[in-house]
Amino acid sequence: MKKILLLSGVACLMSLNAEAGYHNMWQNVSVRPYIGADYVYSRAHQGGDAKNFKKNFHSGKADLGMEWDKNVYTEFSYQMSGDLKNSNPYGSGKSKNSFQAYAMDLYGKMPIMCSNLGALLTAGGAIYDIKYKQMPNSSTTKVGYRAGIGMQYDMNNNWSARVVGRYSYIGTKRMNNLKEVTVGMLYRF
Repeated sequence: MKKILLLSGVACLMSLNAEAGYHNMWQNVSVRPYIGADYVYSRAHQGGDAKNFKKNFHSGKADLGMEWDKNVYTEFSYQMSGDLKNSNPYGSGKSKNSFQAYAMDLYGKMPIMCSNLGALLTAGGAIYDIKYKQMPNSSTTKVGYRAGIGMQYDMNNNWSARVVGRYSYIGTKRMNNLKEVTVGMLYRF
C-alpha cells in the first residue's frame, strides 16, 4: 500500500511532465509539479513499555507535489527517521526505535505582507511504519492524520523555502502522536 501510494504520485507527476523538454512549458500554466527536501525534528509522545524511551527524532523527508494554482498544493512525501538507542526493558543491551511515514497532504497558502511571503495551512494523512528493535511486537503500521501551520517564502518563480509546524496523531500504545517542525526547500518545474 505504501509503495503504491508513492508510485502513483510519481506517475502523476511524470505524466504531467512528459513534455518537459520545452524550457518555458510551465510559464503560462497554473498547474506545476514540484520536488522538495526537508529536515524534520519530531517530538514523540510515547507510552506503554516505550514510555521512558528517547523522544526526539531527526528525519529527512522527500516531497513530490503539484501546485494547482499559486495558493493550493497537493503533496506526496516520504519521511525516514534515524534510530534512537534506548535501554531495553526486556533484558540486556540496547533497544532501537525508528519510524517511516508515507504521506499525502493538502496545502493552502495565503499571501501576507508581500506577494512572496505566505502563511501555510496543511492537512492530510500518512501511513506510519514504527519499528522497535529487540522488543516484542517490533513493528507496527498505522494510518494517522496530521495538520499544521507554517510560512513559505517564494524566492523566485521556481524556488521556495518553507517552515511548517505539524501535529500528527498516530494512536498506537507505544507512539501516540508526533509534534514536528519541518524546514525545507521546493523546486517547481
